[in-house]
Amino acid sequence: MQIDVFSHILPQRYLEHLERVVASGALSARVEGYAPWIHEDAALTDLDVRWRAMEPFPEYRQVLTLAVPPVEEVGDARTAATLAASVNDEMAGLVDAHPDRFFGFAAALPMGDPDAAATELRRGVVQLGAFGAQVHTNVAGRPLDDPAFDGLFAAADELGATLWIHPTRSPVWPDYPVEDRSKYGIWWSLGWPYETSVCMARLVYSGVLGRHPNVHFVAHHAGAMVPHFSGRLESPIEDPARDEITSRLTDSPIALFRRFHTDTAMFGAPHAVRCAVEFFGAEHVLFGTDMPLGCPKVIGDTMADVEATGLERDELDKIFEGNARRLFSLEG
Repeated sequence: MQIDVFSHILPQRYLEHLERVVASGALSARVEGYAPWIHEDAALTDLDVRWRAMEPFPEYRQVLTLAVPPVEEVGDARTAATLAASVNDEMAGLVDAHPDRFFGFAAALPMGDPDAAATELRRGVVQLGAFGAQVHTNVAGRPLDDPAFDGLFAAADELGATLWIHPTRSPVWPDYPVEDRSKYGIWWSLGWPYETSVCMARLVYSGVLGRHPNVHFVAHHAGAMVPHFSGRLESPIEDPARDEITSRLTDSPIALFRRFHTDTAMFGAPHAVRCAVEFFGAEHVLFGTDMPLGCPKVIGDTMADVEATGLERDELDKIFEGNARRLFSLEG
């Protein structure tokens, strides 16, 4: 079996609400670039199109994660909490209805209200059977190492939950301070890996990762910049609080970075997948495609990227299936 741990979806009832928000012009300006994506990939919203993309791969299963925008950007705190609960019910229903297609799901959380997010995480895992939840690299510009989210991480630690880290950034985030927006799609192509890398670094240097050893973080896109620039990450050498930072870490920074899990969603860049395996280890790399982005080729292309690493069969089996079963406590 190939278990795709980073496959996105916009379930029907949630999609209808999202379309109303977009049509009303009420979608947050921070995520304005996401609106066209709602119908760009039909497999994101149409199950029949998704089935056709999956059909050539009979042993392929998906773990569902809600597509951007983040729930907290689609309404006020109360609306976001209601939406998160509704879409989690909807994703749980899809998993129950299609066990031959869907392996499980990650809950969506209303991160604009951290207490509500922790409550929904517990409900998603305990009542709905979610493997954990998806969080984004910032919450309306607030970093995840903000103390406001301590309760969420404590709940995830208690549950032994997995947290998927997905980047969020849009065209209104300029490439340079003298400009008012990004150009050439750089906000996505390079901005998203940057967002993911900064989020990972903040979770390490702030001590969040060390304080919550039972939380399993899955960073999108092969760990973004971290494997490639690991030689620059051993110590925040230019931070005047370096000694304070290193004194609160439970291990060396590099050892903590290697605690992250990651996926293989690199869109035809097998060398990047190899780099992720070399840095994180085969036990911390899980098969993930970012489907339906690049659909329908992305499934087969990502499988080929993994095979092209030249790993032994037992390590490939871990990446395709075994690591996911272990992470989600489903071994056997």
